[in-house]
Amino acid sequence: MDSRARKVSLVVVGRVLKPYGVLGWVRVEVLSENPRRFSPGSRFILEGGEGGERLLLEEAVEDRGGLRAKFRGIDDRKGAQALLGKALFVTPGELGKAPGSGMWEHQVLGLEVRTGEGRVLGRVVEVIETGANDVLVVEGEREFLIPFIKQVVVEVDLEAGSMVVEPLPGLLEL
Repeated sequence: MDSRARKVSLVVVGRVLKPYGVLGWVRVEVLSENPRRFSPGSRFILEGGEGGERLLLEEAVEDRGGLRAKFRGIDDRKGAQALLGKALFVTPGELGKAPGSGMWEHQVLGLEVRTGEGRVLGRVVEVIETGANDVLVVEGEREFLIPFIKQVVVEVDLEAGSMVVEPLPGLLEL
């Protein structure tokens, strides 16, 4: 298996949208489902600084579907402006266990997908959240959209980097 397809070293949990005020606050788009992810004391790796120092969240306030955040050491509008558009990351180990018996999105990206009969469909390149269930985008000989439900995805082997699907009638047809 191509190790680049399976290696995920960081997971994006937010994105800085814009400065807020003149005291270093920023507006953040939250991309994490963990309600405690943006609690004071949380630390984030800033996009572009993957090997360096982490941002420490000092304060956070929910605001109009997003978040206003204040990070230690960012004390003016100029400092906040430097964060504009940057992603906030954590390591996969900091995510904790996925809810229920599920898996995190980054765990299925890059998995080889094949049918129970052994036909290789391709690799998972994206997970689309639809509200009802997630849908896997699999690229191979062509693009397949596979519902991520137990009736279709019958086996996931993260160690082997693969999953087995039993497609519903018509799912793999053009």
